[in-house]
Amino acid sequence: MPQQERAECLVNHNNPIPTTDLRLQPPPILARIKPDDPAARAVCAALATARSRMQESEASARAGDSEGIHRLRTATRRLRSELRALGELVDPQWLEPLESELKWLAGVLGAARDVDVLSQRLRKDLAARNADADQRALAPVFAELMARQARAAHELQHVLLGERYRRILAALERASQHPPLTAEARVACRRALPPVAAKAWRRLKKAARELRRSDPDELFHEVRKLAKRARYTAELIAPALGQPALKGARRFIRRTSRVQDVLGAHQDAVVAGQEVAAALAAHPEDGPFAEAAHRLLESQRAAADAARSEFFDLWDRLDRKKTTRWIRKATKAKARLTARS
Repeated sequence: MPQQERAECLVNHNNPIPTTDLRLQPPPILARIKPDDPAARAVCAALATARSRMQESEASARAGDSEGIHRLRTATRRLRSELRALGELVDPQWLEPLESELKWLAGVLGAARDVDVLSQRLRKDLAARNADADQRALAPVFAELMARQARAAHELQHVLLGERYRRILAALERASQHPPLTAEARVACRRALPPVAAKAWRRLKKAARELRRSDPDELFHEVRKLAKRARYTAELIAPALGQPALKGARRFIRRTSRVQDVLGAHQDAVVAGQEVAAALAAHPEDGPFAEAAHRLLESQRAAADAARSEFFDLWDRLDRKKTTRWIRKATKAKARLTARS
């Protein structure tokens, strides 16, 4: 196992190595990370920012607000992605249980968020087609979704008031001030972080370039997750590599976000279609219900097909040398620094 170091991340940018005898002032969420700062600061920033975002969204999520739930879920999933990307900088024995707890929390949030998104999507589809009769025929589907939504909201409120969630927040606070680091975290950002961005891009590029229009839905969903990780990684580390890298990364982040969004729309259509198909199987003898369900199912399939087509157009714009030049430049600069040292 890599050597573990418990360190504090200071805002004093003249000190290139984490220290253990001073407290972080101001908090890392407000600190501007510089290329010559230790990569430990990126870990601190990820942890502190995530905790702040989670606390800001907690009250509205607990009240059942859809956007609050979405923000809290996004903060949780983003932190999992960032910690996975920065995995070589932190103690794996510390990371594994935290990642497991974040996965659990994201799952609870997802149960509440996903059913809300599904219900809204189906209602929007019917409204766009002026299918009032179909909506009446499909009343059992929406009644079931409302019941599931109520159960999920009750469970989420219980979780956010519970001790397990509080322990996660406390662990993030402690770790943002005293992160369990490996020796690699002492290395300057300009050396330690470019390979992180390059790795995230390579994984996305390989999966997306192999994707074909006829591939299973699961492969498109996997590319979506990789696009999200590449975007989160770029948003975290590009500012720590200096203004030239940040300027180049902005185009990459915009285009990766668009790929992520269109594949998110694809996944939403696929899940909605699966929900309708399951409801159809449960009401095989109900003629009006079956007819309405078939029309809704076909509409969602068409939406999924349209999202697939749009993905390939967006991918062509992302998979260009100009868009990923900032990663190559940062990686080459890191290689030159390594060769001189």
